[in-house]
Amino acid sequence: MNNQPTREKLYSQPKGYGFSPALERTRKPFAVRNMLTLAGLLTFTGSVYAYSLFAVKQDDFSDVTLPSQLPGVHDVTKEQKKNN
Repeated sequence: MNNQPTREKLYSQPKGYGFSPALERTRKPFAVRNMLTLAGLLTFTGSVYAYSLFAVKQDDFSDVTLPSQLPGVHDVTKEQKKNN
């Protein structure tokens, strides 16, 4: 009979949650690199988000015609205000 535990049993706790000491030792060499990768991804995502907000905020939309200035379009809000 094989007394060796299965691979799954080596890296899991008896109750099924948490990291076993073997898994913690296995993951330890990658902790710094994983944190640097996380920081890089968060920085990139935050930079894209901030740039997008900044780029949209400075646009003035002066070249876009308003619907009330287009031919054939009637402003119904003025008519509703007169009726009230």
